[in-house]
Amino acid sequence: AAAGAGGSGDAAAAAAAAAAAAGATGPYRPQGLPETMFGKDDRETIDKQHKALEGYRQRDSAVPDKIEAYNAFEIDKAPEAIRPQLQALAADPLFGAVAKVAMEEKIPVASLHKLTTALYSQAQEAGMLEAAIDPVAERAALLPETAKSLPKADQDKAIDARMQANEDFVNLMQQHGLPKEVGEHGLLMLMDTAKGNQLIEFFASKMTGGDKAQPFSGVGAAPAGSGARDALKAQLAAPEMNPQHPKFDRAKHDALDEQYKKLIGV
Repeated sequence: AAAGAGGSGDAAAAAAAAAAAAGATGPYRPQGLPETMFGKDDRETIDKQHKALEGYRQRDSAVPDKIEAYNAFEIDKAPEAIRPQLQALAADPLFGAVAKVAMEEKIPVASLHKLTTALYSQAQEAGMLEAAIDPVAERAALLPETAKSLPKADQDKAIDARMQANEDFVNLMQQHGLPKEVGEHGLLMLMDTAKGNQLIEFFASKMTGGDKAQPFSGVGAAPAGSGARDALKAQLAAPEMNPQHPKFDRAKHDALDEQYKKLIGV
């Protein structure tokens, strides 16, 4: 019996050894392993998988931990024609929404920048890209001649007063038939540039009657331009336009006075 038991144990051991020997004849291949990841032996298979995983780790390490990183374009390496637009993206809430998705999807900064640069480059070549606006330069171009010798703070007030007078003129036109939505669209499209403001001032200067534009003319209507003149006269007659008033603003007064003189042709 002892011999029989021993024979049975020897047989089991021999079977296990045979199975191990059979498994050693070829590399282990997990079910579903792509052909590109399978090597001629276990060592080569592991090397291939390590290389693939290393690529994923490098990609993930290029994903920033702060969304602001997507705003930092390498402007000096971008095509010169689109550099102003790329610089403006840093403060653009639309691009901020794109950057948020890029971070969620673990898109590297360089990849998003490459895609964005390609998009803007194609738009520029197709003539679809508007010229970037420099707010500082546009404001400087609106400084009235009479304010050029004033301190910086007073110059800013003069510019603000000039722009406010233009906005007031468009609002005044709405009281004389200009649809509100048209006036609002005009302000939106024109007020951010010096030329846009100058266009409004040009039309305001033509409201003087005679052989010029007469948008208020008609049966029972006041003479052309009288509404604009009266509105400016009323603003100039306000108590705070008196130099003795504690809230007197010289820049605003001079801007209104200059526009009034243009209306009456002085």
